[in-house]
This record gives sequence, structure tokens and C-alpha cells, in this order.
Amino acid sequence: MTLISIIKKNLIGVIIILAIGLHITLIYKYSTFSFINNKNNRNNLPPQHQQPSNIQHNIQHDIHQKPHYSNKQSQKTQQQNESPLEGQKFIYSKQKEKILKYIDYKQFGLFNGGGGVIVNSKPSNTNDNGGIYKDLNLNELDEISSWSPNTIVDFNKRHGDDSLPSICSEIDFQEIKTCEGSNYYRAMVTPTPVLDENSMNYTLKPNSQYRAKFNYYPREFSKQPLITILTAFYNIEPDIFEESAATVFGQSLQNFEWVIVNDCSPNQTLVDLSLGKYRELAKIDPRIVIIDLKKNVRLPGARNAGVKVARGKYIVSLDPDDMFENTYLEKAVWFLETHKEYTLCNAWTVGFANKSYVWKNGYHNGDRNLKENQITVASVMRTQALRDVGGFDSKLIHGMEDWDLWIRMADNGHWGHTLEEFHFWYRVSPPGKWDAIDNLAKFNAFLENQQVKYKNAYGKGVPKLSRPPQEKMEAVDDLIPFENNLKKCRPRVLLLIPYMEVGGADQFNYNFAQGMVLDGWEVSIATTKTSDNKWFPQFARVTPDIFIMPRFSKNTDQCRFLAYYIKSRQFDVVYVSNSEQAYHYLSYLRANAPGPAYIDYTHSETPKWKDGGYARYSFGSEKLLDRSIFASEHLRQYCIRRGHNANKTATVLIGIDSDKYVPKPENRAIIRKELGFPDNVLVIVFVARLESEKQPEVFAEVLRRVDEMGYDFRAISIGGGLLFNDLNETISKSGLSEKVRLLGNIPNSQVSKYVSGSDVFFLPSKVEGISLAIYEAMSQQVCAVSAKVGGQAELVTPDVGFLVVPGTPTEVDEYTEIIADLASNLTLASELGKKSLEKILNGFSVKDTLHRMKEEFCNSAIVTRYTTPMFTNKLFSKLSNEQAVLGHEYERAIDELLPMWNQLTSLTKQLAPPPTLTEKEIKRKPSPYPLHKPEEVLDSINITGLRVVENIMIEKKKVDRKMKIILKDFQEQFIRRNPKFADKQLVPNEFLHQYNHGVDNWDDELPYPYQQQEYVAYIPNAFVGTGESATIFDWDRVFLLNYSPTQQETFTMPLEESRICHVEKTKKMVTLLQKQFSFENFIIDQLPKLSLVLEELELDPEIKILVPFTDFAKTIMVDTLKFSPDRIIYFKPGSGWDPCVVFFANTLLLPTPIPPGQPPREMISKLRDYFYQKNDIDIVAPINRNVIMYASRKSTLSPLRKVSNEQKVIETIKNILQSQGEGKYEFIEWDGLETITPELVQLSSRVKILIGMTGANLLPMVVCQPNTIVVEFMHENPWLSFWSTSESLQHENWMIPIKATSHDSLEIQVPIDQLTNTLNQIFNPQQQQQQSSSSNSK
Repeated sequence: MTLISIIKKNLIGVIIILAIGLHITLIYKYSTFSFINNKNNRNNLPPQHQQPSNIQHNIQHDIHQKPHYSNKQSQKTQQQNESPLEGQKFIYSKQKEKILKYIDYKQFGLFNGGGGVIVNSKPSNTNDNGGIYKDLNLNELDEISSWSPNTIVDFNKRHGDDSLPSICSEIDFQEIKTCEGSNYYRAMVTPTPVLDENSMNYTLKPNSQYRAKFNYYPREFSKQPLITILTAFYNIEPDIFEESAATVFGQSLQNFEWVIVNDCSPNQTLVDLSLGKYRELAKIDPRIVIIDLKKNVRLPGARNAGVKVARGKYIVSLDPDDMFENTYLEKAVWFLETHKEYTLCNAWTVGFANKSYVWKNGYHNGDRNLKENQITVASVMRTQALRDVGGFDSKLIHGMEDWDLWIRMADNGHWGHTLEEFHFWYRVSPPGKWDAIDNLAKFNAFLENQQVKYKNAYGKGVPKLSRPPQEKMEAVDDLIPFENNLKKCRPRVLLLIPYMEVGGADQFNYNFAQGMVLDGWEVSIATTKTSDNKWFPQFARVTPDIFIMPRFSKNTDQCRFLAYYIKSRQFDVVYVSNSEQAYHYLSYLRANAPGPAYIDYTHSETPKWKDGGYARYSFGSEKLLDRSIFASEHLRQYCIRRGHNANKTATVLIGIDSDKYVPKPENRAIIRKELGFPDNVLVIVFVARLESEKQPEVFAEVLRRVDEMGYDFRAISIGGGLLFNDLNETISKSGLSEKVRLLGNIPNSQVSKYVSGSDVFFLPSKVEGISLAIYEAMSQQVCAVSAKVGGQAELVTPDVGFLVVPGTPTEVDEYTEIIADLASNLTLASELGKKSLEKILNGFSVKDTLHRMKEEFCNSAIVTRYTTPMFTNKLFSKLSNEQAVLGHEYERAIDELLPMWNQLTSLTKQLAPPPTLTEKEIKRKPSPYPLHKPEEVLDSINITGLRVVENIMIEKKKVDRKMKIILKDFQEQFIRRNPKFADKQLVPNEFLHQYNHGVDNWDDELPYPYQQQEYVAYIPNAFVGTGESATIFDWDRVFLLNYSPTQQETFTMPLEESRICHVEKTKKMVTLLQKQFSFENFIIDQLPKLSLVLEELELDPEIKILVPFTDFAKTIMVDTLKFSPDRIIYFKPGSGWDPCVVFFANTLLLPTPIPPGQPPREMISKLRDYFYQKNDIDIVAPINRNVIMYASRKSTLSPLRKVSNEQKVIETIKNILQSQGEGKYEFIEWDGLETITPELVQLSSRVKILIGMTGANLLPMVVCQPNTIVVEFMHENPWLSFWSTSESLQHENWMIPIKATSHDSLEIQVPIDQLTNTLNQIFNPQQQQQQSSSSNSK
């Protein structure tokens, strides 16, 4: 029996064997990364006997040894020269010691020598196989990549790798010269905007020496060209031909062939001068093909000769005197590759030479092309389609052969797309060259003949094509359609941004790109959103490598294009800023475009947009980013508090080019004359994209009110946007058209003129980081009035300008007062402008910004050596594709719903009810000061007849507009959770009781009920009177103040005896007091208000602080919070004491009241941070929290609720801790002394679990870290202040319910079984869950 017959007989068995073999091969091949190291058969052992690999052991030891840094250190991590692990000792097993080897980047498909690939800056160990550590699993890679760059560098050195990424070294321009050879160029910035259709500079042709450069050259020549550039040559001057040739070799798509057809040119001298150089070059550059025709066949015939030999999939005709922009062919080919329904693609045209013009017609003009040619000759075509229709008509030797071809294409069902960018430069010939076009009779004859030749086209019209809309959940194709691998000699960075428009973020991007280019980098830009991109001409001054993706790529192809783009250019860094789509693409790019470092730069947070806006995207994408850079320290800390790893963050201030933005006093007269403004009037300038976050409606309303108050001013608005028409309409309706000029989008060079000629830069944004526009205004000696958001306060301090908290009831009032003051005092605006310039010159340099940014690029490249291997596997690649699909679907849905949202907003505005009738006006009594002394005023007051103020905001708005109120944070309705109970059968409503503590129903979704705007009111000439609540009053009114929704009052009426008390006077005082003065009330209801005035206290040492006259208040304020004793004033509560004292302050600072037992999250969290700051505890770096604290009531002032079986409770806790592992936890018993000392702050910051009877003994929780577990022994009918406080501090609250006890019980016995069960569930949640599930199933 033959072998073949045996196989046939047992075919099924053979197939099974082959399938098993293939399966084994695949498993072996793709097992490079495993989540658990298999070595030494560790997976065969039970978990408790598994030993970590030697590498894991070393890493775990390194992790254990890795130090934690203080908050101050973490802010300076990148600036430290010393290694964070200097002096640490790493221990290795002698028998199993191995030299850690490097990852072979080839196994991840990475390119050589490019972005992210390591180049040794120093000689490294020759035995290390030249890379980073090879045997690390995903968890280990993830752990190392979470370290600070300094720590990683030190770790690498200790394992034999002292190399750094190439971008960490200074650029060696001699090496660049050697690498680039004849293509070497000196970086420059074009003096004027490029391709600006509103002000086109026709001298800036593509080959101009003044145009920005990029080194486009192939890494290697391709055997199969993608596109053929076809040039028919006939007697062209060498200098003209050289211009065209330069744009051929300057194409960003380098996988081309250039077919030059010499149409038997009779002037051999011109042929030799023009083509001789390229005949020689063709010997070493196979892309050049020169064909010499033996006889002259005229232009269409010469082109057809080139079509016959063309090898490219695509073909484009370039006449020898015309030119292309650098990126034309790459964009056109990508469009045709991803839009199969199209055959041709061209772009807008710039006419030059004999006549200068711009031409924006093309394929989109449709049937108009049947009557007159709208399409330029330089269309990229599918070569096969051109051949199928017969090429050019060789009979049309007097012109119009290209028009004929377009109609023939249409007649055969082909049509094209015109890119909305200027990419083709058409040299206009002198009159008479193309007489067939210029002669009307010949033209009409030609047109009649066309109608006969192409009946299909003229009968049905040209094909009606349009780019297809994005389908729901449209698939993302991973296949990159072609390669275009460019040689790389300089470091490269890709800016991935939404668009190029007028705005601060765009200006920063431009300044950054310009600085990097001048420092020797090559910069590329890709934008993700559909936009006019008005600032493209500006960005084109610094780089030609700009890709506005919506213009040539489908939405669902953007991530695929970016993967192609990154591989083509070999970027060292991919820089993301303010682009939602870019964040959606990150996982796809990490999987499909490995190598470069991925970083983002965030300007601001937007709390009311997507839970933080781009800052939310930043910390949400932390694992996918190698570095996150923030425009202010405020923003960095915000993201760290939201969960960002501090080790992967840095602050780089925006900085400003103070040599460019300088004061120009002459512009004051220029713009006033130009706009018809008076000379001696305040001029306000507002520069922003007119979108909701910039609040143009606030700008308009403030101007209306200032005008209504009778102050004179003039204003300028610069910038376009969705709300431009709305603003124009509002200005018109307000009667301000003569005073306010809306200039819309204007060139950036003109923006500076109007800003420097103004007095005030007004920017009432809801969201900013630190506005670059404000930097520029201050650098031009113009003072700023803006919003107190983001890091603005780091730049606009009270000595140089004004900041107002946005989104509050008094926002417009505050802006109005400021602008009115400046309008009435032009000297003040001038003085603030001078101080603004001085501030900019002392520490806000763009050079510093660039230096710091390059440092962070280096840091990111250090990290990417460990992150890149994490994402280069098939599992992640598959998941990333789905993530890209979801990201594209999200954007599609947004675009679909946005018109509906705009319509709803417009209708809501139109249907808004008319304003309510004004209430009866309340007028204040005239002030008795300074004619009378405080003692005299107090004696004359009718205490019971004082007008009651319940809401301070209404008081300011309707009665006392001059009262100063500084708005702080807005306390939103954060969600609180039920306490946890070990007994799953317990019903919260039955134990905690419905409506207790203002909770309607204990359902685990409990919004904080006191949503409110927090503030500090400045009350002039105020008393703090005797009584139970230290009430504030003056000669006319008393501030009882209530808080919604319960309308409870914060203060009680002052006692009559106040009138005869001694008056103790001070200039400035802040009062923290309200009802009740126990330790619990002071910590929960009063002290958190300190967080609202910390800025004021630091700036003004004259401000005193009023607190209760108690030992705990003195210890906390002086010993723990480190206030000078002479700044503390003590108030004795109650009536009838001796001596009787009433406090008087020329200015009294009154913070927002706190609902009893319901401390706001913002206030109490900031108070905790302040405790940490004053006691040198890092609020950022993780602390090793291993302390279990039992809070006794031995030393509390109250004799109630002592734990009768306390010793048994303590023994039980210790036994459970012992079972968790020897020395794993540290047990501390605290005696419950009612105060907070520095020692207690230090200790509490390390607490993991706080255990104790409900009461003041639990108040160490105020200085415990977030996520601390609080176990509260709770009696029946509970008071829930400590649960509420715990929730505001973001703790995890557990309760052990104790039946038949009350708040007034003298002694309470804690049920040991419940304590044991509770702690076991806390320490072993999974085990308890399994037991519970098992029990339920039984």
C-alpha cells in the first residue's frame, strides 16, 4: 500500500494530527509574554508554595526599597540630579543570580534607529545583548513603568544598562549633516504666513528658501513604486525645471517614480542643462526614469508615452514648470486608497508667474465641468483607469487635452474629489500660448465636439459622488494600505491636536512647535476635528508636515492613518493635547504603532464637562501614557488627587516669548483712530474662540451693566466660533454697537496690535489652565481681568490683576464692579499693566518652557522602554481595535446629536419666562462711621430691631452691592454610601431609621443635601456679639444666615447685654464660630471653614482668627497648625460671664456656614491637606499605611458610652491582626484625648483602619487618608455626624450595631462576635464573599 493511499484512507486522523501540531506551534510562538512566569514549573505548585522568579524577587526587592518622596520632592523629581535610589542595596541569590537581558525590539516589530529605540549615550555592557530587560512579565513591566524616571534610570544602571534614549542627549548637528548629506538644511521659520488665501504671499513657492523644511528621503528605495509622477519635457529652462524637480524630491510620499519624457526637444543645450543632472542622479536613484522620444509627439502624446511605462498604482501629471506642495501626493493617495469609489483626486490651486490667483474649483463643481474646465491637470489618478479610458487624446495638441480626459473619465463612470487645501502651483503662461482656449470660436467648436463624443456624460451628467457617512459601529481596518518609510536624522515629534484655530492652546502649540524646530527637531502635526483651521498658515511657517485628517481620511481611518504616519516618520514622541479623538486612539496606537513615547499636555480641568474634561481624559489614560504634563501645578495636583500616578506627571508652565510680545504704546492711538474710539476712555479687549466655555454672554452682560451705570468705555472682541452670531445679536439689542467692535477671526499678527493698544484684557472663561492669551497681554503691559479657574492664580495675582470665580450668582456683579472701577480710574489700569509686564519678565520665559519640555520628553522615553512591550501583543491589539471602534462611534453620535442640542438650547432661551417682578427695594441705614466710635454705635443699637439677613448672596445682590464677597469652590451633591454591616440581614432603614440625619431612605445612593456656593464675605465695621453662637451684626443688620434645604439658622440673635459689654477692637478678623462649641462641633462644623481663608491668611498677616476659648482650640491652632499665638482671638460662649466682651473688626471675614454634622467635602478635605502640609506629611506620595488604631473613650470629656469590655475588644483586634501575618500591621491604642496634636496627625496619616465607639474619640478620622476604613460601634437611634464626616473625607464606613443602648448610656458592651466577623470581612473580603455565597446556595 502506497503512502498516498494510506494518507487518503486515514485523512481525518492526519488532519487532526496536523491541527494539533499547528496549535502547539502557535502556543509556543505567542507565549513570549505570560502573566505568570512558568519557569521551574511554578504553576504546578499550590499558591502558598510558589516562589517568585529571581528577576521577580529582585524587582520586588527594588519596589520594596523604592523610597517615597515628600510633596515638595515630587514636584521637583525631574530636576533632581541625584539618583532616588542612591545608596540602596540590592540583594541577589548567589546560586540563581542572572544578568538581566534586554528586550529584543525586533520581536515587537519595531523599527531600528527611530522613535523610542535606545541609542547608547555611553559605552554599555557588551554582554547585555543591547536592550532592556527581557524576562519581565506584564505585571512587572507595569510596576516599573509606574516609577519615576530617575528611579527607572537607577534601576537600569544597577542591572547593567547605563544607556539613555537618544533624545536625552544634546543634538549633534555634525552627525545630522553627515546623516542628511546633500539634503541637510538649517531650520528656519517662514517670516509670514504660508498659503493664506486672505493674504497670499505668491513669492513663497514650495521650493522657496524661506519655507519651513522637513527631510523627506526614503530609508531605502522601493522596488515597486506606489505612484508615477509623469513629466513631459520640452525646451524648459534649467532654473524653472529645477523648481519643479525640487518639489518632486520634496514630496512627503517618497515611494514614487519620476518618469520624465523628453519630447524630442530641439534645443540640446537646454536638454543637457536641465536633464543632465538627473541622468547622472538616475544612476544611483532608481526612482528617476528618463525617456528620450525620437520624434516630437506633442504634449498629450508625450504623456501617453510615459503612461505606457508607468509602474505606479497611481499616476499624476506634473508639467516641468509647475510645482507640488510637499504633502500633496501622500494625502491624495491615502484618499484614493480609502475611498474606493473615487478614481481621481486633486486639490486647490495657486496660480503664479504671469498672473497670481487662487483657484478653489474642482470635482465638486460637478456638471459645471461639462461647460468649462474646473479641474487642474495635476490630478492623481488610478493608473489602470487611465489606461482603460485610453489615456490622453493625442490629437489635442493645442490644449484642452486634460479637460477632455476628465469628461472621458466621467463618460466611463469615473470621477474625483478635490482636497480643500492648496497643493498645486500652476505657472500661468503669457497670453497666446494656448490659442485654442483663448479663441472663442475654437472653444465653441471643441465643446460641440465633446457633446458628440461623450453622450453619456452630457446626457446624464458627471457621476455624483460624495464621501460616505460614517456607519453606526463602523469597523476599523488595521491594514495599512502602503508603506512610506522615511529616513530619520533628527529627533521628531508628532503634535496630535484637534485643530488650528485662534485660541490660547493653539498659540501655545505654535510657540512650542516653533521652538522645537529652531532647536533642531522636526515637527509634524495631525489634527482630528473638522474645522476651518484658520491658523494653518501660521503653523505652516514652522513645518510643511501638516495633516488635517478630516480633509482626506474617513473618521474611522484616522487611527489607521496615524499608525501609518508614526511608522513612516519614526517619531520619538507623540504629543497629545486637547483632542478627544486622540485619547480614544491611544490604545490603538500603542498596539499598532509602538516605539515612540506617548505623552499629553493638559491646559485645564473642566469639572462640569465630562467630569473634568481633558484632565479627566489624562488621568483616565494614565496607563497608556508615558508622561502627563500640565500647564500649572494646580492642575497637576488636581489630577493626582483624582488618581493620577504622581511619578508620571510634571508641570511645565506655558511661558511667553517676551521678545516678541512687547509693549507698543503707539498702538493705543492707532487702534483708537482706526475704530473711532475716543482717546481718554478705557479700552477692553476680549480674545477667544466664541464658545460656551469662554462665556461671551458674560462679557456682553458685564458691558451692558457698566454702560447702564454710566461709565464710559470701548471694547473689542476678537475670535470666531459657534456663538459669534449670538454675541453680535446681544450687543446690538443692548444698544452697544457703537461701543463694541466684533472683529471675528483675524491674523495673529493683527491680534497683538489690538491687545497692546488696549487697557484691559477681559477673559471671563469657565475653564482655563493658565491662559496663554493672558501671558501675552501681560507681556504687552495690559492688565488682566479673568476667571479664578485652573492655575490662573499662579499668574494673575492681586498685585497685577483681578480674578473672579465663575459660575456663581455674583460672578457678573463682581466683573461689573471691577470693570467699572477701572473705567473710572485709568491710572489704576496703567499701573497694573506695568506690574504685569514686570511679573512676566521675572520668571515666565518660553525658553524655560522648551528646556523643561525636552526634559520631559527624555523622561517619557525612559518610561516607554517598559510600556511598549506591554501593548505589543495580539490580545491588546484586538481589544484596542474595539476601543477605536467605540471611540469613533462616540464621536459619530456626538456629531449626530449636536444639532439637536443646539436647537434645544436655542428654544430654551426663546421660551424662557419673563423676568420676575422686582421686590420692594431695601435701603440701608447710613453708616455712623467714622463720626462715632464702635462703643457709641453699640450702645445705640436696638438689638431686637436689627434687620435679619438670611442669605448673604441676596443681601449683596439686592441691598449691599458694595459688600465684597470672594467666591470659593462650589460644593456639589456628591454621592454618599450607606455604612457597611457585617450582618447582611440587617436592614439599614430599621437601624439607621428613615429621615434620620436628613436622609429620606437609606438606599446606598445618598446625595449630599447641601449643594452650595462657598464664599468669604468681607463685612465692614462688624461686631461679634455675646450669646450661644457668636453672632455677627452691625448698626443696621444681623447675619443669622440659613442653609438650604432645611432653612436652619447658623446663628442666634445676640443678647441684649451685648450693648453694655467691653468692645475689643481689631483691624481684620475671620470668625470660624457658629452654634455650639464642643470639640466635635469645632472639628466638624467650624474648623473646616479655615480652608476657605487660607489664601487670605497667608497674604495678610494682620488678619486675626476667632475661635472658642478652649484648650483644644489653642493646641490645634498654635501647636498643630502653627499659627502665631498673637493671631488667635478666643471667644467665651454663653451669657452672663465676666468680663463681658464684644469683638469689633474694621473688616470681618465671614466664611460660608456649615450645616451641623454635615461638613462639605471640599472644605474638610482641604483642611486635612492643610494639617498634612503644616506637619510635613506628603499629600501626594503614597504612605505605607499599616497602623490599626483603636480609639478609646478613656480621656474624653463626656462620661458617656464607655466600652465596658474594652480589654476584650483590644485582645480580639490584636489576635485578628496576628492572623494576618507577623509584623504586617502595627496596633495603636489612642486614649481619646479631645485635641489634635502634631503627633496624632503623623500617626493618623498612617492609619489603615480606625476602630472605636461613636463619639469625639473618632475624630482622628479628620487627619486620616482617603480610603481609610472606619469601624464605628453604634448605639440605637444613632447620631450620624461621624458617618457623614467619614463620607466627606472619602473613607469607608463600617458599623457594628449594638442593640438596647443609646447615646446616653454610661457603659456599652461591644459584641465580640460581630467585631470578629466585621474585621474578617474587611481583611478577607473574597473569602467572606465565597462563604456567604456557599451559605446561600445551601
